[in-house]
Amino acid sequence: MLIILAVVAASGCRPATTDRACGPITREQLDPAYLVHVIREDTDVVYSTDPPTSGPHQPGPPISGVVTAPLPPALQVGVLERGDILLQHAPDLSAQQRSRLEALAGSNVVVAPNPDLPSPVVATAWTYKLRCASVDVDALHRFIDQRAGKGPEG
Repeated sequence: MLIILAVVAASGCRPATTDRACGPITREQLDPAYLVHVIREDTDVVYSTDPPTSGPHQPGPPISGVVTAPLPPALQVGVLERGDILLQHAPDLSAQQRSRLEALAGSNVVVAPNPDLPSPVVATAWTYKLRCASVDVDALHRFIDQRAGKGPEG
């Protein structure tokens, strides 16, 4: 048994569920109001999670790539409903970290600032969330690969 542990340690392997910068991917409860459409941006909506991973949402044209302004929660959920991934970051994230995060943006991945995050980087998908202390490209790629296209409209 000791020899097996030494071989695994020497090989540099680590369990797939352990990421240095990110916690585990968590599944969140489906918000019962997920079918509600928010028509006006100034509508006051309460979400069961922050940032939300389901709930009332604002329909509209697809958003993709890097956006420079925070997205309202109803728009965030609209992105997730399509099956897209939302990578949000604290506005004070370093330029180097932000650049690494923005490199992940694409047709099904939106990157946006959010001053109200519980962690410096938060990845969300429909009913799923990954919190990160910094940009961990490998962990974020895994999240994108596992969750992209799995929203109710995806």
